[in-house]
Amino acid sequence: MKPCKSIFVFGILALVLAGLIGCASTGGGSSSSSSVPPIGNATGTASATTLGFGGDITVTITIANGYITDVEVIGNDETPSVGSVAVTRAPNLIKKNNSGVLDAISGASITTDAISTAAQEAIDKIVAGGN
Repeated sequence: MKPCKSIFVFGILALVLAGLIGCASTGGGSSSSSSVPPIGNATGTASATTLGFGGDITVTITIANGYITDVEVIGNDETPSVGSVAVTRAPNLIKKNNSGVLDAISGASITTDAISTAAQEAIDKIVAGGN
């Protein structure tokens, strides 16, 4: 029985190791601006404001040649250590994804939705040519 157990354990370890090597070869799912599509040939800066959990959230987006180059999120009335985490993290996520679409940031889904909505409204203004 011992040789069978050893072979079984070895087989499981080999599968786990193969899985880890497979994940490492994909680059961990990281994304760069060259791997996300541009937003047309849009260039400009625009702001939009929506209601978050604690009050208004304003998002200002700058796009150059179809890529988001700067994002500012202001939500001073969001709950400290909850909504404020989304306010802090969202700009990098928006730039990385070159999109206003955000997955909910844990514990701050209302704030995240508000940031996403305002970001998309600002992007739409730039694409339409109105700042």
